[in-house]
Formats: sequence, C-alpha cells, structure tokens
Amino acid sequence: MDSNHRLAKPLSGKMLILVGTGVLLLCLLALSLLLSLSRTSPLAFAAGNTLHPFTISSPDFHDGGPLSRKAELNQFGCTGSNVAPELNWTNVPAGTKSFVMLMSDYDAPVAGGFHHWIVYNIPASAHELQGNHAFTEGTDDFGLTGYGGPCPPPTGETHHYLFLLYATDITHVGGPGLKFNDVVSAIQGHVLGATSIIGTFHLP
Repeated sequence: MDSNHRLAKPLSGKMLILVGTGVLLLCLLALSLLLSLSRTSPLAFAAGNTLHPFTISSPDFHDGGPLSRKAELNQFGCTGSNVAPELNWTNVPAGTKSFVMLMSDYDAPVAGGFHHWIVYNIPASAHELQGNHAFTEGTDDFGLTGYGGPCPPPTGETHHYLFLLYATDITHVGGPGLKFNDVVSAIQGHVLGATSIIGTFHLP
C-alpha cells in the first residue's frame, strides 16, 4: 500500500509536467498561428477585394493627359469637331442596373463647375460610350442636349475635364434633357460605385 502510494506520487508529478509542457507548446503554436494570420489575412482579404476595381479608361487619351482637338466644341468661338472621346469601363459592381456619366470642368469660373456632358439610363450590359448621342442625354451648361466639348477661355490656361461614371441600382433615371443637378438628385442613395478619368485641354 505504502510502496504503491510512493510510486504513484512521482508518476503523477511526471504526468503533470508532461501535460503542462504539452499545454504550453499548444498555446505557443496557437499564438504563432494567430500572429501569422493577423499578418497575412488582411492582405489576403484586401487582395481578394481590390484586384479588380471598377475602372474607366479611354483609347483617345490617358488619365491626366490632353484631350484631342476633335473633342473641342465647334461653337462659341471654338473650332473643334465636338466629337466625344470613347470611354470604356470594366469590373462593374455587383447589382448594377444602370450607369450615369457626368463630364465637368471644375476649373471654369463658375460655382460648382461647368457641366459639358450628362448621360444616363446607360444599361448595365454596356461597357463603353462611343461618340455623341449615347443613350439618354441631359442638357449641358451650354444649353445644348448632348455632348458639349471643351471650350475654355483663350488664355492658355489648362482646364481639367472630369469624366465621372456612376454605377447605380436603378434602371431609369428620367427622360431626356435633365440638368446636372436633376440627375445627381435622382441617383442620390442609389450609387453602388464610381470611377473617373481626367482629360485636359487649353486654347493657345
């Protein structure tokens, strides 16, 4: 009885040491795994979500580069061809039902900028705008329906033209001839994503 008790004591002590060591090793392994995940998972999730962002581009100009002379307005002293640049977009947000494209010159000496092109009711299946008279067009700040190209003051100052494309969850914004503010109000609360490209223009 006593001998068994004496043998049992050291055995339980060894077991406790082994169990304690095992638990410590498991804790260290778990901590190492958690630290590894904390370092890599944000990158993995970010990569998964941002590898294919909603983007817009043009074969007629690069972002921040000059618009061609054919894009210039052909009225009010400007002598271009008033041909809208082609715009292409990819990786549309899920749930998109239509697009809205707004072209504005925020260098113009007008509060809120000068709005050159307002296009809406662009179907979700579309991935480009080619030329004038595309889908449903609004009334620009020249008072024209459709595309009104750059026509800055002849001071040599470079103006920047923002082409801003919205993906929305509505199929129909309104009928032809809407003004800029009408369209912005109509899509408020319905924007799923936006992407933009800037073209520049100046008159000598």
